[in-house]
Amino acid sequence: MQRKIILLAIAGLWFLPLAAHAETIVAHETEKYFYKDGEMKKFEGQYENTYYLDMDKWTLTRTRVYDYQIRKIKPDDTVYEVDTTLRSHPVHAVHYSLPPVIRGVGRPNDDSVETVAIDDDFVTTSTSTAGTLVISRAKRLK
Repeated sequence: MQRKIILLAIAGLWFLPLAAHAETIVAHETEKYFYKDGEMKKFEGQYENTYYLDMDKWTLTRTRVYDYQIRKIKPDDTVYEVDTTLRSHPVHAVHYSLPPVIRGVGRPNDDSVETVAIDDDFVTTSTSTAGTLVISRAKRLK
């Protein structure tokens, strides 16, 4: 019996590198800034975003947007290209004594570009379209 347990443990270690390294990240928006025509306005947060981070491929996908003011879920499939060359990227951050931050760029629709920065506690996004800029900060739910 003990021999079977040892063999199963060794077999499990053999397949360990094949395991997927992924994380689901949920962030509740706490504040948002909207800039248009030279004016910046502050608003309360309105959305809860869910992201899927694939650490094997270093891709980030926003899978869901929940509008907690009207209680409606919107499926999403925005894909962000994660920049793995930055010094603060989790693979490099320890070598530079920096806090790890995952940053990526995506296109949520045909007329916008969005950057996202994910650290241990917050997700910060900036979205620009023709004539507007929206900056939001969201608290990560753990």
